[in-house]
Amino acid sequence: MGRKAMPIQLHLLQGNKSRLTKKEIEQRMEAEERLKPKADKVKPPSWLDPLAKKEFKRIVSELSELGLITNVDIVALATYCDAYSDYVKCTKLIQEEGMMVEYTNKAAETNKVPHPLLTKKKQLFEQMKAVASEFGLSPSARAKLAMPKKEEKEPTPEEKLFGDV
Repeated sequence: MGRKAMPIQLHLLQGNKSRLTKKEIEQRMEAEERLKPKADKVKPPSWLDPLAKKEFKRIVSELSELGLITNVDIVALATYCDAYSDYVKCTKLIQEEGMMVEYTNKAAETNKVPHPLLTKKKQLFEQMKAVASEFGLSPSARAKLAMPKKEEKEPTPEEKLFGDV
């Protein structure tokens, strides 16, 4: 599987490693501009808690400088920030209570077991990781759509008769 496409501006900031020509760069810029949604209503949803809102604003400030955040990214970003907030809360509880907690089974025996929030913490991490690249709302996913199409050339008479051999 190939790498995910990245926005052309980000590609150029990293040094044009794939050596795109000026024409290819112009095509990508035009295609990305046509596909780019508006960015006039990028505000954290009211249902986010204070920590998630703070993370939302931090990410928006970073991405808006590059022009990489739009109105359609709000829900995906809010979901990421909500998972981030829960992840931080789990981490703090685990730090307070320790990695191992005492568990008393039905036979009244007490054992030390891994903290149950470790599993939840892992799930939240996976959710954050998935939301960052899913739903076609990430700048990377839009850049993939903006990849310039190869120019169609007229087939030669031989290609018309025999196909592309």
